[in-house]
Amino acid sequence: MHLWHCFPLPLLALVPLSLAAQVPFIHRNISTTSTNLVDALSADPDYTSLLALLQRAKLIPTLNKLNGSTLFAPTNDAIERHKERNSLWAAALLADDSAPLRDNVQEALRQELFYHLLNYTIPGPPGGQTPDVLFTLHYPRKSTSGPPSHEPPPYPPWLPVPGGTLGGEPQRLRIATRNGKSYTGVDSSGNGGAEIVKSPIETSNGLLLGLGDVLEVPPDLATIIQRHPQLTYLSKILNEETTRFLNGTPELTLFLPVDSAWQGLPHYERLYLESNLGSDDLTRIVNMHAVHRKSVKYSESFTAGLNVTTVDGPTLEISVTPDNKTMVSTAELVESDIYASNGVLHTVSSLLIPEGALKVTPEKYLILYDCSQFVRLLHSVNLTSLINDTETHWTILAPQDDVMAILDNGSLPESGTDELKKMLQYHFIPGKQTQKKLKDGMLSETALEEPGLDGGRQVLGVEVTESRKKGEDKSVRFGGASTIGEPLEIDNTLIYFVSRPLTPPEDVLTTALPSLDLSVFLAAVFATNLADTLKLTPRTTPLIPQNPAFKRLGMLVSSHLLAASSKPDLEKVIQHHVLNSVVYAQEWRNGSQRTFSTLEGSDVHLERNANDNGTLLLSASGGWADMHAQLHIKNALTQTGVIHEVSDVLIPRSVNLTVGKLVRAAKGSTMATMVVKAGLDWVLNGTAPPEGSQWADQGLGEAGWTLLCPSDDAFKNIKLTELYADEERLRDIVTQHLVPLQTPKEDIPKNVFDNVLNNRPLILDDEATYTTLLSSSSLYGDVVFRVESDGKTVVGIKGARGDNGKRDWAHVVAWGRSTTGGGTGGVIEIDRLLIPYSPSWWNAYGAPIGVGVVGVGMIGLFFYAVRLVWRRDTTEATYEPSDASSSDEATAPTTNSSSTADSVKSFVAGGVGGIAAVLVGHPFDLTKTRLQTAAPGTYTGAIHVVKTTLARDGATGLYRGVVPPLLGVTPIFAVSFWAYDMSKLLIYKVTPNRTSQQFSVAEYAAAGFLSAIPTTLVTAPVERAKVLLQVQGQGQGGTQYKGVIDVVRHLYKEGGVRSVFRGSFATVMRDGPGSAAYFAAYEVTKKFLTPAGGSPSDLNLGAVILAGGTAGVAMWSIAIPPDVLKSRIQSAPTGTYSGFLDCARKTIAADGVTALWRGLGPAMARAFPANAATFLGVELAKQTMNKYF
Repeated sequence: MHLWHCFPLPLLALVPLSLAAQVPFIHRNISTTSTNLVDALSADPDYTSLLALLQRAKLIPTLNKLNGSTLFAPTNDAIERHKERNSLWAAALLADDSAPLRDNVQEALRQELFYHLLNYTIPGPPGGQTPDVLFTLHYPRKSTSGPPSHEPPPYPPWLPVPGGTLGGEPQRLRIATRNGKSYTGVDSSGNGGAEIVKSPIETSNGLLLGLGDVLEVPPDLATIIQRHPQLTYLSKILNEETTRFLNGTPELTLFLPVDSAWQGLPHYERLYLESNLGSDDLTRIVNMHAVHRKSVKYSESFTAGLNVTTVDGPTLEISVTPDNKTMVSTAELVESDIYASNGVLHTVSSLLIPEGALKVTPEKYLILYDCSQFVRLLHSVNLTSLINDTETHWTILAPQDDVMAILDNGSLPESGTDELKKMLQYHFIPGKQTQKKLKDGMLSETALEEPGLDGGRQVLGVEVTESRKKGEDKSVRFGGASTIGEPLEIDNTLIYFVSRPLTPPEDVLTTALPSLDLSVFLAAVFATNLADTLKLTPRTTPLIPQNPAFKRLGMLVSSHLLAASSKPDLEKVIQHHVLNSVVYAQEWRNGSQRTFSTLEGSDVHLERNANDNGTLLLSASGGWADMHAQLHIKNALTQTGVIHEVSDVLIPRSVNLTVGKLVRAAKGSTMATMVVKAGLDWVLNGTAPPEGSQWADQGLGEAGWTLLCPSDDAFKNIKLTELYADEERLRDIVTQHLVPLQTPKEDIPKNVFDNVLNNRPLILDDEATYTTLLSSSSLYGDVVFRVESDGKTVVGIKGARGDNGKRDWAHVVAWGRSTTGGGTGGVIEIDRLLIPYSPSWWNAYGAPIGVGVVGVGMIGLFFYAVRLVWRRDTTEATYEPSDASSSDEATAPTTNSSSTADSVKSFVAGGVGGIAAVLVGHPFDLTKTRLQTAAPGTYTGAIHVVKTTLARDGATGLYRGVVPPLLGVTPIFAVSFWAYDMSKLLIYKVTPNRTSQQFSVAEYAAAGFLSAIPTTLVTAPVERAKVLLQVQGQGQGGTQYKGVIDVVRHLYKEGGVRSVFRGSFATVMRDGPGSAAYFAAYEVTKKFLTPAGGSPSDLNLGAVILAGGTAGVAMWSIAIPPDVLKSRIQSAPTGTYSGFLDCARKTIAADGVTALWRGLGPAMARAFPANAATFLGVELAKQTMNKYF
């Protein structure tokens, strides 16, 4: 088998060429031998090292089979020097000959030896320094050695394989002569190289040339650049990416500018390239100077008109000037054909960069203005698009290098992390935000797309301070960081230099923790399982109450919510303060939305007050009706939204604060036990009383309750066993501490901004008095609050007179409002138990009896004075003679005895008429009074009042309050009819020259008006008691007064005689005009119904009924407005109205003018039958008395 058969066909094709090229090598010391190359090497001791290397590389067969070749053989001394800097050669020489050869490892050695071998015999050295180009058997290729292996390569190791990284061409080698010596491996100028130090030996199969140095195989292009003395600038700015391109790209032709050429770049571009951050521009520059084709472009291919296309796209035009200079586009060729393993390198005099190819980007200016560290961080997280985009407008907030230098190592997130990426995105604001566009308090969107905002852009706060000095620019801060110097505008970008890096918003809790004013709410969050919920729930707006809010909420409510057993309620309250949307300041102030949903599931409602500097109030979904919190806009940004603060805690409707829960918070377990034992456990639960119980019968089903709750410490000196055994006393004590909210504490304001906060179960002002459940059975059931000089509040039993009241007072310790009973009531914690007060007999009844005696005495004196006047000058004893005809009016006055008898008859007849009027008209009067005094919307009309009364109290309810008018009707009607007669006598007296004894209509009216004045002394207190009895039961408070005597006692105890006679002026204003119309209409109707020549006394009962009914209608047609005001004055709490006109003003302002006619229907319905009954009773009584007396 011949080895020739193993040569690849391309190599065999070279053999004839090599044979034809074998010409005598002209050298003066040339020797000729019949031996081959291997024999010649073996015969010369200077080649022992080379021979050993050829043997290890398995190239001996190759040398033996070559015919007509040239071997550049380095001597032993050359190899010895070379192995000191070439580990491969050193290792090959030191290897054990007996060790098995690793063919793939020796491939590199073979390739370097192939570089010393030509496949033809050179004719001789060139005649001068201009070198000749030789073609070696070295075909450079990418290394395929891999890890060490005993497996042979895929081809015979002694054969050079064409192909490789030079487009199928072998590596070139130059040979030249200078100073009479021959050198090989020289550069294009004939310099350098290895000297041929031994005489050439021509063997049978080739020429052997001894070298004084080993030929260096051309390295890759990157290494060539690093070694070239005129490419130091490029070598300095080469980066890893470009180096990989230069090393790994085959068939590459480079036209690289020498060092001086780089001065043609702008200063900012050179700084950009030198910063090692300009990899993109450097890549483009190299690609603009690189040609990648199937073949390498050596200088012999340069002809005029040759165009080559670069990797980046531009075309390079090769031309030759008349002075024989080679031009590459606009640059002159400086040095050509610098060989490399993967191509060839030519140097040129200037850069080959088309105009506008390198764009001016913000990144270059950032580096120019000392922001290179900021740019490096952007590169580490692949955000260079933000500073290299020349189309999109950006505002960049850049910290300079001196700012970054003072930061601690841990001040910034680690390089390349997502955290760092988010922080850097926070420094970019879309658009060019010039100083003119910036407004104080505005929020600007950034490039940071926050997952906590469902991918929405995070915002950045802007603060703008106008300069006080004219001409100076305003001061701008971004996210709390000041700006340094003037902003820099670069085409599509505006750069502000900031005093520190900006930190993106953190989670909700981390953001809120530094604020000590929010510590209570945060402690509540950590006490629940909601910390992660608040941190991770996207797009939320926490409304965090400030610490004082929990105090204003009431310590009992706060204690309940913060108790371990109340965690579900606390979680609902916390979630009610978190909106499930992001609401920034601008939307709060100027948005149209008024209702915002919360994480708890219910909504909060917003009220904007345009008249009070933009005050914003939020209303809770639950709690109590007047629960509001003022919104304090903070715009504290978080990862998931924004934080604002509120002045007060908001209670959702899902949280039910019962009296029982608040009692537990007050540590009032003893009081709770007493309430249960008293059968009032439903008060603690916030439910209605058991059906059929006395509490349900009193209409207390929907009442709100405030419990005065002594803490457990208040019972230290109480014998509980004895107390529990005495059920009646136990119930009295418990009811003494229960305040039913029967009437509103005050009118709810029309504008919620007038009543921002009222979280107390009761108004605890000085002298504030409240009725308790015990008040219905005890004159001393009321409790009163007082504010002491030290600001502390005490509560005691009103009217108790023990030890100057000290024995009966307890200090208010804490309080909390419940949400049951319509959001009214709650618990007030006190430090002692209030024991019901039982006064002595004189304290209870002495004063009322004294007032009654004085009142009767005054009435007696009044009648005595009238009697004296009567006896002195009496002309007409009664308003209608009982036996005389109508002509009797013109006769002389009757005798005193007859006048006295008629006065008595008038008095008695008036009383009978009054009783009849009350029995017939009281249901109508009750309906009228309730319509007049009820809150707007309570009743839809008179029929509704009747239905409600019958349903609540039965038929007897229509006669509630009937006793006062029955008791007072006799003196009222007696005085009224008697005063009417006296008034007519007075008119006779003041008109002595009258031509007719008959009265005109005006005189009848005047007499009627005067009759109302003395009647008021009796009417006013009776009406006061009647009204209070009539209105009780129409609200939720149940029965308060047990009867007329109870009413008078309470009124006297409340305000003395003045309270009993409240509304007297209003009574005169009603009865004066009313009585004028009343009597005038009666007299006129009687005369109209009297036949000609007849007497009014002869009218039948039907005519009397018609005349009386007409008189009643006439009276009430004008008396309703003052009657409405009288009823309101007499039924309202003390201090509600300052007088008659104040009541009229407030009534019209609150309910309109039509409120003055409220109750007109029932009054007119009552007017005819009641007054018809009155006059019928009067006439029948007179007729009866005339018959028997």
